[in-house]
Amino acid sequence: MIMVKTKKGDTLIEVTIAIGIFSMIAIGVAAVMSSGTSGSQTALETTLTRAEIDAQAEALRFIHSSYISSKSQEDAESNGNANPYRTIWQKITSNAVGADSSITQFTPSTCDDLYKTNDPSDKSTLIGQKAFILNVKKLSSTSDAYVPMNNNNKSKFAITTTYPRLLFGSASNNSSNDELYNSGEGKNNLYRAEGIYVVAVKDAGTTQIVDNKTSNTGSLNEKPAFYDFYIRTCWYGTDADRPSTISTLIRLYNPDVTATRESGN
Repeated sequence: MIMVKTKKGDTLIEVTIAIGIFSMIAIGVAAVMSSGTSGSQTALETTLTRAEIDAQAEALRFIHSSYISSKSQEDAESNGNANPYRTIWQKITSNAVGADSSITQFTPSTCDDLYKTNDPSDKSTLIGQKAFILNVKKLSSTSDAYVPMNNNNKSKFAITTTYPRLLFGSASNNSSNDELYNSGEGKNNLYRAEGIYVVAVKDAGTTQIVDNKTSNTGSLNEKPAFYDFYIRTCWYGTDADRPSTISTLIRLYNPDVTATRESGN
């Protein structure tokens, strides 16, 4: 008589345990991959945002230094129109706001609140802070370089749907809001600033006195010694329910201050 050995199969319990272990491993791997993808997306958004901030900072420095570099010749020729950067600089600084905590501190609970335009006295909004943006493609244009946030330009400032950025060009009627307007006719025109803006704040530390050399009476004119420029961004990252913010501050001294002393001296 021949004896045949039969192989015992896996029980239902063993199969269930194996499937459970495999499922846990698969979920863990998927979570790690998702976290890595989200981290990569966040890093990309941060890099692109910092590039936009740096572009605004360099544009401010360029306008400032260009005004200074030709100021002596301009003054000697008594031709205030010879230097377009004087006009741009004066536009920027004429709308500078005074320093207070509601402007210098930047802790928005939502990005949406920044873009309310119905109350210019509300300093928690762009219009209340007299925010602006610089068209980095037209920095020598006295009419196009400086774009202030006001009722005429409010459509040029918007919450971003991706990351803070400037869009250039002209939008056709069938263009989507996410399309980059970087080609075609008017490609150097600023179409919209999404999630990024600049606020100019006057020197509030000391009163700076400027000697009026043309006055026989020795009267004095007060001017701020410097301006602080807050370049700010606000956007919602991938799957984020709280805003992401990056900001920087640059200080530029007033080229029109020729002789200064502290008030009271």
